[in-house]
Amino acid sequence: MRLNLLYVALIGMLVSFSACESQIYDNHQEIDKEIGKEPQVFLSITKAQAAGLESLNTDNVDYEDRVHDLAMLVFDSSTGAKVCEFYEEGIPFSDKEKTFTVQMTTGLRDFYFIANMAMDELKDITTKSAMDVYMNTFRDLDTDLYLNAVRSKGFPMSRVYMNQAITEGGNIYSPKPFHPDGEERVKLVRVAAKLEVQIEGSEISSGVKNIYYKNAQRKFNLVSPATPVTPVYYEDKPLKKVGNTYIYYMPEALMTAPDWSASADHKPVNYFLIETLDGTFYEIPIITDNRTITDTDYLSFATGRQADKPDYNIYRNRHYFYIISKLQKIEIIYTIDPWQIKQSSAYMGYGYNVTVDENGKVTISNTVEACTPHAVKLKTITPFKFSDGTVEKEFDSLDTTASENYQLESVPAAGQSYIEVWYNGYLVKTFTK
Repeated sequence: MRLNLLYVALIGMLVSFSACESQIYDNHQEIDKEIGKEPQVFLSITKAQAAGLESLNTDNVDYEDRVHDLAMLVFDSSTGAKVCEFYEEGIPFSDKEKTFTVQMTTGLRDFYFIANMAMDELKDITTKSAMDVYMNTFRDLDTDLYLNAVRSKGFPMSRVYMNQAITEGGNIYSPKPFHPDGEERVKLVRVAAKLEVQIEGSEISSGVKNIYYKNAQRKFNLVSPATPVTPVYYEDKPLKKVGNTYIYYMPEALMTAPDWSASADHKPVNYFLIETLDGTFYEIPIITDNRTITDTDYLSFATGRQADKPDYNIYRNRHYFYIISKLQKIEIIYTIDPWQIKQSSAYMGYGYNVTVDENGKVTISNTVEACTPHAVKLKTITPFKFSDGTVEKEFDSLDTTASENYQLESVPAAGQSYIEVWYNGYLVKTFTK
């Protein structure tokens, strides 16, 4: 009875004396323990990057790191009962870091993070078994996402952290940071991979009519399946063309003993098809290989004609990058890396682009055949200089494929203006970090 009266008294004090909130809150926690309530923990959870990304909501061109809806569901690792949940919808693009605080009981916990999926269905989930069914369910990928994300529609993402030991501590004013599996932040993983095909040289690029993606998967799920499933195919579509580069986003494709030569359409192997203006077609299988392959033997290896057989599986959140330098005798440079986004600033001028990446590398390149006058001048703003000590660079080439790279001597800090772009004597852009 005394404990209950004290509990009521402290609640009254919390309302009446706001200047003493922190002290009263700590006392309230101690009383909760005495009257038999489960130990509590307040966690501060930061979700500020997808796996491999520098930050959240920074890509304002392709929106590859866009997160507009986020859910977290937490379950007891033993019983499967839901112990905590968090939902946020309509996250503005201006949010470059997402941190939130939640309260839950202590114990071993399984954390499920979901981004850019409908929240209503998630809110109906009450058990871990139902959550696992949701995670393993195959769904059709939105058709727009094969070519690009937009501000209002990002790629589905997820991350699962199992058996996290959550111990007592923290409070509403000073929550404990959540470091799942030792990571500083929650790192989401996209359900798709990125394909980038770069056509090198004006002669070859002018001869390409289109590039098509073949045998793309129609469905995705939020976790990699334990075993391959029967594929459902999306219709063959052209890649998105950006200058001399072609882009496509591929749902994960896990296969059982695929064989390139098994059929005329090569199913289930994913590949892209280059169509030239003279009606010639070139088939390029997409493989997963940790090596950078730079010689003319790529097609021999990728089509299975060598003793060392290729891996045709397409894995989520990877970046498959191809440089095509010849067509008649195909020459390919192939690399695969984690799908990363480098922070950069860009200005699209009349017939040219200027970009500055996070390391201070400045690139200026023509986008169409320029006509005189075409004089682009880059001027650094004090105290910044280029790495060779100069403060100005001029670019006046009329070649459609002309491009130059320069390096800033130092990387600007946030808020600093560091470079001006002048075009035919007029100031058209000032870059500010």
